[in-house]
Amino acid sequence: MTRAETQTFAMTAVAQPAGVVRAITASLLARATRYWKVRTAMRHLSEMSDWQLADIGLTRSDVDMVALRNPRKLATQALQEIAYERTRMTALHGGTDPKP
Repeated sequence: MTRAETQTFAMTAVAQPAGVVRAITASLLARATRYWKVRTAMRHLSEMSDWQLADIGLTRSDVDMVALRNPRKLATQALQEIAYERTRMTALHGGTDPKP
C-alpha cells in the first residue's frame, strides 16, 4: 500500500470508529513489512564475501556503518547511494579508486 493510499484510507477511516483500527493496523503492517525487507537485505549483504561486495561497489565497512546508523533512511537506499557515488568517483578518476 502506497503512502497516498494509506493517507486516503486513514482519512476515510476517521469517519468510522472501526476504520480507525483498520488504518492503524494497515500502517503498522506496512512498517513491519518494510522493516522485514530491509533486515533481509542487510542479512544477505553481510553474508556476501568482500569480493562480491566490491563487485557491487561496496565494502564491508559500508554495510556495518549503515547497519549501525539510526534508521532514518532505508538502509538499502543508503547503500545504493554509497555504491553509486563510489562508482561515479571511480569513473571520474580514470578507473582507479581515488585514495581518501
